[in-house]
Amino acid sequence: MLDDFNLEQNIVYKILINSVKNNKYSHAYLIETNGYSKGLDLGIAFAKYLLCPNSYSNNKKCGSCSQCKNIDKNEFIELKIIDPEGQWIKKSQLEELQEIFSKKSVLGNKKVYIINKAEKLNPASSNSLLKFLEEPEEGIVAILITENIHQLLSTIVSRCQVLSLKNKINLDNFSTKEKIAHYLSNNKEDIENFINNEDNIVKIEKVIEFIKYYEDNHLNTLIYINKIWNEIFKDKQDIYNAFTILLLFYKDVLNLKLGKGVQIFTDYVNEVNNLEEKNNLDEITNKINVIMDLREKIKFNVNNNLLMDKLIIQLGRCDVK
Repeated sequence: MLDDFNLEQNIVYKILINSVKNNKYSHAYLIETNGYSKGLDLGIAFAKYLLCPNSYSNNKKCGSCSQCKNIDKNEFIELKIIDPEGQWIKKSQLEELQEIFSKKSVLGNKKVYIINKAEKLNPASSNSLLKFLEEPEEGIVAILITENIHQLLSTIVSRCQVLSLKNKINLDNFSTKEKIAHYLSNNKEDIENFINNEDNIVKIEKVIEFIKYYEDNHLNTLIYINKIWNEIFKDKQDIYNAFTILLLFYKDVLNLKLGKGVQIFTDYVNEVNNLEEKNNLDEITNKINVIMDLREKIKFNVNNNLLMDKLIIQLGRCDVK
């Protein structure tokens, strides 16, 4: 039940409890796990709380009712949990969800759907979900669980109440390389492999070099793109990771602009400071959106040269000077 998360996730717990108590719950929640292993369990516990006719948040009052038992068996008609089928969450899964939820509630006045590992949404399923979120129906609540919010469309994120769970790992004293490793994956082996591979510090610095070159030269960057990017980042995973590093760097620039300080690129504070001075708030946020949108295309077969041409041209449109 939801009370089980009171100690470990106190802030998120209070937000969720109060939203239902005050009847001011959102139509869509995005729960960012930040490596917390029980993100889906929390999402299901919140769904139970939303769907409980008595708004019970612990077992002391209600015991083990048939409704909760059916939810645990994934057999409760007013709750739908979507997991990736294979590598991706497919458009057909969202279409089936919308068909099921188009019918009137049978057992209460609410329906809840949980999308687990929402970062696995592909462009087709993302667009299908976006349409669902853009026209929310009364009584339908979405709960998205993601390990990496940076892999979601910004338009999806903007339509959700974002809740960030606390990770038991404190990254404050970690190096930039170690922090990036944790942002790229929650898998312990993948994190260790990234940290132990000396080539990755070179790649991080190459991304920063690209950013600095673009900010100084703008569209002229197109002339030198092979040397400063294409010769270094070649396979799909490398390109995707590079775009994530690019995104994280600009988000640190945004953090600095908003007075939050540099959080990830603590080994490159001067570089972040220089970029913050060159960009206003609108320029930074627009560039972040460009990077996020283009990064989605990397999940599919995409020509690296054309991708980078688009990136430079679209970043250029963000510069209003």
